[in-house]
Amino acid sequence: MNVSDLLQNELLSVGSALAYKIMSKHTVKQGRFVCFLSIAFIFSHAVHAESGKGLIDGKLAVCPDKPNCVSTENNVLTPVSIHLKTPEEAWLILKTVITEMGGNIIKFHSDYLWASFETSLMKFTDDVEVRLDLENKEIHLRSASRVGYYDFNANNKRLKRIIKRVSNKLEPDRFKNINE
Repeated sequence: MNVSDLLQNELLSVGSALAYKIMSKHTVKQGRFVCFLSIAFIFSHAVHAESGKGLIDGKLAVCPDKPNCVSTENNVLTPVSIHLKTPEEAWLILKTVITEMGGNIIKFHSDYLWASFETSLMKFTDDVEVRLDLENKEIHLRSASRVGYYDFNANNKRLKRIIKRVSNKLEPDRFKNINE
């Protein structure tokens, strides 16, 4: 168990104690609602530290067996092809797209990018990691929630939007509507 897991467990026990105290003063229905809000608040402001991000043997980390992580490295989605542009151009386009979509770029190197996105409703933080594969002229992406198990497909949808926007900017003629 790493420091991040220990901190999350500690916050959960604090949240549970807080919920119990609140439930003893209010009706069960009100208590459950307050409990939900308390735990959601704790998770939304829990660990925001770097938690093992980066390349592992030149690749993005393998997604755990949870539905809140998706990656092009395990063939769930197709990576971005950069055959028509220089890697430098493609990398800058990717950085621009992530910033335009509300991503906060935390690390940016010549072959690796790490950005975070905050969900609109509950303010959870999701991490997007990207690596530039010069050998295959591709950009691989991974998106994962920092906490929780299920994300209502948010990470999958986010990566699909990033891939589509970057691909459109790399090859605008390929995606033009022929009826225009």
